[in-house]
Amino acid sequence: MRIVGMGFRPTDEELVDFYLKHRLLGDDPRVRVMTDIDLCDVEPWEVPVMLAKSVIPFKDREWCFFSPVKLMSSNSKRFNRRTKSGFWKPTGKDRDVRSRDTNTVIGTKKTLVFQCGRASKGVNSNWVIHEYHALNFLESQNAFVLCRLIKKPEKKTEGGTAALICDEGESSRSVVSDYENQAIAEGVPSVS
Repeated sequence: MRIVGMGFRPTDEELVDFYLKHRLLGDDPRVRVMTDIDLCDVEPWEVPVMLAKSVIPFKDREWCFFSPVKLMSSNSKRFNRRTKSGFWKPTGKDRDVRSRDTNTVIGTKKTLVFQCGRASKGVNSNWVIHEYHALNFLESQNAFVLCRLIKKPEKKTEGGTAALICDEGESSRSVVSDYENQAIAEGVPSVS
């Protein structure tokens, strides 16, 4: 059985036109080499542990999976991207994913950065997701997106120490409370 993209880093076109398309259609068992992970149920640093025994040998700082689409409410078109300790913030413009053969747009690629805390006072992390959406599907069929999670190397400050980012080693609950404690210590009013 040949796995598309196996042995090399799959292109954006392969991620949308093979994996995501067939996951949405449910017609090719080969796409099941990528698992489903709900972005709202896990923190980004939990994903590598979940995929450690995956069929696909992911690179050290990059993992691919499907995520179900959750909307903010039943009559909304806005995605819910909140977790217990933070949220995924969209950055930049969506980019088109094109077919090499016909140069037609087959999907879009959205970049999201994980921020610890809540929307108005989030602290950047070194976790980024490229979220792929397929075009030409009915809204009812478009129940999944494909995510490429990337852990960027920690940034160093002038003194050689790591820049402030959210703590990834603790449970979600303690990350939020540590963030709130820091805000209180710095005199920032709580928004709870």
